[in-house]
Amino acid sequence: MAQPSTPLPKLQLTTAILIQAAEALSATVIFPFVPQFVRDTGITGGDERKTGYWAGVLESVFFVAEFLSVYSWGRASDRFGRRPILLLGPLGLALSLIGFGLSKSFVSLVVFRCAQGVFNGNIGMNVSNGLPFEPGVVKTVMAEIADSSNLAQIMAFIPVAWSSGSTLGPIIGGLFSNPEEQWPSTFGKLRILRENPYLLPCGVVGFLSLSFFFLGLVTLKESSPMILARQKRERLRVSTPTDPTLTTSLMYGDTTMYGAIAGADADDVPIETGEPESLPVDEDLPTMGELLVPRLLIPLLNYGFFCFSQTAFQVLYPLMYSTSIPNGGLAFSPYQIGVTRGIWGVLNAFSQLFVTARLIRRFGARTIYIFAFGNFTICIGAYPLLSFFAQRAQKVDAIVWAIVVVQLISNLAIGMAYSSAQLYIVHSSPRPSALSSTNSLAQMVSTVVRSLAPFIASALFAVSLEWNLAGDYMVYIFLLAVVAAGIFSSFLLPSDPKDAR
Repeated sequence: MAQPSTPLPKLQLTTAILIQAAEALSATVIFPFVPQFVRDTGITGGDERKTGYWAGVLESVFFVAEFLSVYSWGRASDRFGRRPILLLGPLGLALSLIGFGLSKSFVSLVVFRCAQGVFNGNIGMNVSNGLPFEPGVVKTVMAEIADSSNLAQIMAFIPVAWSSGSTLGPIIGGLFSNPEEQWPSTFGKLRILRENPYLLPCGVVGFLSLSFFFLGLVTLKESSPMILARQKRERLRVSTPTDPTLTTSLMYGDTTMYGAIAGADADDVPIETGEPESLPVDEDLPTMGELLVPRLLIPLLNYGFFCFSQTAFQVLYPLMYSTSIPNGGLAFSPYQIGVTRGIWGVLNAFSQLFVTARLIRRFGARTIYIFAFGNFTICIGAYPLLSFFAQRAQKVDAIVWAIVVVQLISNLAIGMAYSSAQLYIVHSSPRPSALSSTNSLAQMVSTVVRSLAPFIASALFAVSLEWNLAGDYMVYIFLLAVVAAGIFSSFLLPSDPKDAR
């Protein structure tokens, strides 16, 4: 008889989702206008074809900064608790977004994009979409408030959080950029917004991030089993220093997936009779050698292919869509890019919320991962078709729009690969106290490949145009070869994520 699902810890889950949404918002709000922003700095020297080089640098430094900080954030959350570390994310994002919107030079854009990478390493990064992003500390919190009956359902909210943020992000970026042109009678009257045409969308997302920070400050509870145990021991020593009959039962391993007490703080932990010495003790943090075991290497390999493919696809999205038709693009405006991605985001959020968990339960994580990852062939393969038919018609006609629709529909399935991969990684943790370190290691893998993917994809896009490699399509041929290798590696996954343990 199937085990009934434990009711979801709604308040904690909602807070975690909103904090992660701040990361998605900050990552995607620049999509509609970043190619033009790069050109406006003068770094391209007026040559549109060189935009790809510098846009790739801008995206790559984001992931390099995240890579250099993410593991330290994860270790810090193991030692000091999830709550204080997690709250720094939306606060830092709010400040770095304002600096990004006020930037006048390419160097300034790089500096503030690096700052966003550091604070996204705090929250985690998810790229389901969208771009990036795998939640590190957020993912750990969501696993710790889950149990075996609702873990898949809670993990399905990870791409939902990203999808929600990536739905609003591009809409905000496209709708509020260049307010002098789009809002001449309101925002366009403000001198600071006329002089900084991309400050308004960055400011809107910065305000939302700050709001999520204050919400978490009030509602977010600690979920780390080690921190909760430590708090309980200290509380017992202070309140009952001479009473040897009190001790704590943290119910490791049964109450939640990894022994945390879902949604509870130190005062919610039950008291039983026993000896104080029987209290749980803090475990040593896992070594890298303990983490890098065979059962984790195969999920990490697949996760690396997924992150590279998705990041490359998403980086090319605004670049290709904003490039002129003669140079292989669609000549979309920031507003058109924002609306198009916004519509996709709404559909993706619905799909992840109501479809993904059901499909994983019915067909299994491995089957869904293979199917979802295979959709990269359609998503990336659509790019050269869009370029070919747009150049042939010298406009975006009905055929081009039909391909756009097919590409967006296929992209909906990719988010399911992310949810499936997370199940394999979570089940690969060697022990409860290693969960955050395991997640952080997975995020380190993702940030390495994500730091390479933007520059490789965008640079190849620019080189293909400048040198007319394979009819301007060399970048797509290369990425399809990477996808083929990823499909092969997906068949190495065990049939059940629990077999990885």
